[in-house]
Amino acid sequence: MLRLVLCALVSGAVPNSPEAARADDAEEKAARAVELIGGTVDRDASRPGKPVTGVALYGTKVTDAWLKELVPLRNLTTLDLGRTTVTGTGFKDLAPLKNLATVDLGNTLASGAGLKGLTALEGLTTLRLDRTGVTDEGAKELAAHKTLAVLNLSSSKITDAGLKELAALKTLTALNVGGARITGAGLKELAALPKLTELNLNTIPMRATDLKELAALKTLTVLSLFNTATTDADLKVLAPLTNLTTLILSYTKVTDTGLKDLTAFKNLIRLDLYDTAVMDVGLKDLAVLPNLSILQLSRTKVTGTGLKHLGGLKKLTFLNLYDCKGVTDATLKGISQLKSLARIDLGQTGVTDASAKELAALTNLTSAYLGYTQLTDAGLKELAALTNLTSLEMFGTRITAAGVSEFRGALPKCKVHK
Repeated sequence: MLRLVLCALVSGAVPNSPEAARADDAEEKAARAVELIGGTVDRDASRPGKPVTGVALYGTKVTDAWLKELVPLRNLTTLDLGRTTVTGTGFKDLAPLKNLATVDLGNTLASGAGLKGLTALEGLTTLRLDRTGVTDEGAKELAAHKTLAVLNLSSSKITDAGLKELAALKTLTALNVGGARITGAGLKELAALPKLTELNLNTIPMRATDLKELAALKTLTVLSLFNTATTDADLKVLAPLTNLTTLILSYTKVTDTGLKDLTAFKNLIRLDLYDTAVMDVGLKDLAVLPNLSILQLSRTKVTGTGLKHLGGLKKLTFLNLYDCKGVTDATLKGISQLKSLARIDLGQTGVTDASAKELAALTNLTSAYLGYTQLTDAGLKELAALTNLTSLEMFGTRITAAGVSEFRGALPKCKVHK
């Protein structure tokens, strides 16, 4: 369900007046209609009357014709219609809902013709149309929404021609076209979006000649190239994007060589590299990223010996080494230098109780995943020194119920999952 987006707009009816009473009755009737069809409502408990501000109808049998039941919900800001048969034509009846800002039509029958109905929503700022049949014709309809800030068209039928239409959305800040049929020609159109900060191009077979068009998007702070054919050479064309704070390169062809070209991203906070060919030697090039806080290295060739290069990253709080087959007690000895770590994932690695002693030195840890390792009660006893720990997961280990009981006695506030 989409998260609640609160608006400070109130009804014009005078409190306790007959008009207000009728409005309240109509709202309650609409809320009951939502629940009868299998949906749920969210209310703003801080406001008089606790008005309905969110409706979730995900996976229900709601239809376009039924949507008029929602008209009395004048404080509605969020509507989730994901995985229904709604096409969008019914939105013409929702024009009175001036506060409606967020709509989820993911995995529905929404299409070009149906999207015309959305023009009735003058305050729309966030729209999900992922996994739909929306084409370039639909993009033309979307271009009319001058207030749209967040748009998800992943796994739709949008092409470069559609992106050209979307270039009219000058307020757009986040765009997801992952899985769409996009090339460099389409990306070039995005330069017309002055406020674009987040771009998702997941699973698109991009080439360096395509990615070079991204260099013009200087406002980007978040870029996801998950499961693309991105190579080390491709990363060179991203160098002008110095405002990036999040870069997703998981399931790409990036290696240690490519990491050298990431050194220009001094603002980078999150870097995802899982399931790439990155090894320990490449980690030394990440040592110059002073703001790096989240580093995802799951299923890479990293063993842990290169972690010593990251000791100077004072803001590194989360390290993910899940399923890194080369990680052992011997290779993990340098991890105690990462004093700022708050979360760590060492699941499905070769660590044993010996590594628990190393982890015990990371006194800022609040969460640790150690599932499917060789940890025993002896190692768990070492972890009891982590007084800030609030969550510990140890599925598939040799830890016993007695060991867990003793650990809970030492750290009663820590939630243990075994």
